[in-house]
Amino acid sequence: MVGLTLSVLLMLMATAPAQAQTLTDCQAEITDLKSLTVSATFLGKNAAKAEEGLLLKLDNASVKLDEGKYQDAIDKLTDFKNTVIALDAGGKIDPDNDINASDLEAGADEAIACVQGLIDAQAPTAA
Repeated sequence: MVGLTLSVLLMLMATAPAQAQTLTDCQAEITDLKSLTVSATFLGKNAAKAEEGLLLKLDNASVKLDEGKYQDAIDKLTDFKNTVIALDAGGKIDPDNDINASDLEAGADEAIACVQGLIDAQAPTAA
């Protein structure tokens, strides 16, 4: 009987909707993306400047998030992603490193989706 009860509980938990993202979750996504950025290898004579610029964009996104300016945070994260795409197209991110441009883009997408979830949670629901 206990096994059946546990099975039912596990099934209900597996089918329950995912929990809404929190501000803390989204900040963690940005922190993870910063770690990925630091782990990437940037190439060319302006490699350090490129990395610093990307990290600044993430810092700005984090500040906007703390201020409750979620769309501004998304804009900063989108700017980060677009810069990664441009750097990658210019051969400025080492594709052979453990962390490459695709990883940075995916991290940006995850952070953007998280912040978008905060916006969606604020939107009034239809009656």
